[in-house]
Amino acid sequence: MNEMFQNALPILKRLEEEGHRAYFVGGCVRDLILARSIKDIDIASSARPEDIQRIFPKTIPVGIEHGTVIVRHESVSYEVTTFRKEDEYQDYRRPSKVWFVDDLKEDLSRRDFTFNAMAMDTSFKLIDHFGGREDLERKQIRTVGDPNLRFSEDPLRIMRACRFMSMFNMTIEEETMLALKSKAYLLERISTERIAIEFIKLLQGVQAGIVLNVMKKSSVLDHLPTVMQEKQTGLYQDFDWNTLESDEQRWTAILLLSDVSDVREFLKSWKLPNHMIKKVGELMSAYRITSWSKLDLYRFGLETALSSITLKSAIENKDYAEEIVQLKQRYTEIPITSRKDIPLDGKEITKITQRKPGIWLGKLLEEMEKKIVEGELDLSTSALKDWVKRWEP
Repeated sequence: MNEMFQNALPILKRLEEEGHRAYFVGGCVRDLILARSIKDIDIASSARPEDIQRIFPKTIPVGIEHGTVIVRHESVSYEVTTFRKEDEYQDYRRPSKVWFVDDLKEDLSRRDFTFNAMAMDTSFKLIDHFGGREDLERKQIRTVGDPNLRFSEDPLRIMRACRFMSMFNMTIEEETMLALKSKAYLLERISTERIAIEFIKLLQGVQAGIVLNVMKKSSVLDHLPTVMQEKQTGLYQDFDWNTLESDEQRWTAILLLSDVSDVREFLKSWKLPNHMIKKVGELMSAYRITSWSKLDLYRFGLETALSSITLKSAIENKDYAEEIVQLKQRYTEIPITSRKDIPLDGKEITKITQRKPGIWLGKLLEEMEKKIVEGELDLSTSALKDWVKRWEP
């Protein structure tokens, strides 16, 4: 059995010793069956939050009103949640009220998809009331119970269905797909931040292009923070998303394949952090360069240059291996990586020229930097001093 489950097993056994039932639940069970890496172990139990806090010496009541207590064991945190049922979702995210129950099946019945509603006991026996394992074998996504109700409770589940489809190389079961289409408009009630998290995970999946096409046909793309439209039909699906290595590449690809009039406004509409907006802006500019000079390489850096070539290769379906070799070689010929590498600073330059600092100093440093990069000026201190003495604004 997986080591993470073995490490968490003492928590379940301790709960059982105290007269409660406890199970591994949710994504960890699903990922075990799929032989995927497991990030977290989640536990569901008949024990009430106060019982959990009494039984274990180290606990954190993170969501105690909803029955969740973090138990610390061997320096690892485990979420232990009391079996519960839920009232209506009034804010499209959380139930207005929860009740603690004693029945595992009732607890599992409130979950989103069948493969997330499986459990496993201390002997690692699978408990699967809703056919989750069979759906995994069929490679299909199906909600627990009425899909219209599941998507109405929390419309983010629409994005999660698309994300799982991309990540797990699955299809969406017919009734679930019909409900997804009819409830897609509810995504407009969901915070941009929550949608963006699911969207970028979707783009990281093995069939991102196929899923984007499904989202287009089901009108999901019409209800995202900014309506997404392909420049040409089939661009999303034909693009090789699996060649991309970073989130800034993925956002840049979306921009290049979509009809976007204002790049910055598009990225801001997704409420991306400023550092990501800056990276994507730089990558867009780098992508437009057709012939890389040493100065271009110096200004953008090798990483951004290579990243732009990766995008070009994917969009044009062309091999740029030779150009990559040339770029790497050209970059080694640049004597500095930043202005800090120049062995002459502004203070020394003002002494040499006997002039007060001003706009002229910035222009001098910029011109010096450019000549060093292009190989027209030696990096030695003596050569730089001589050049400064001769320089005229």
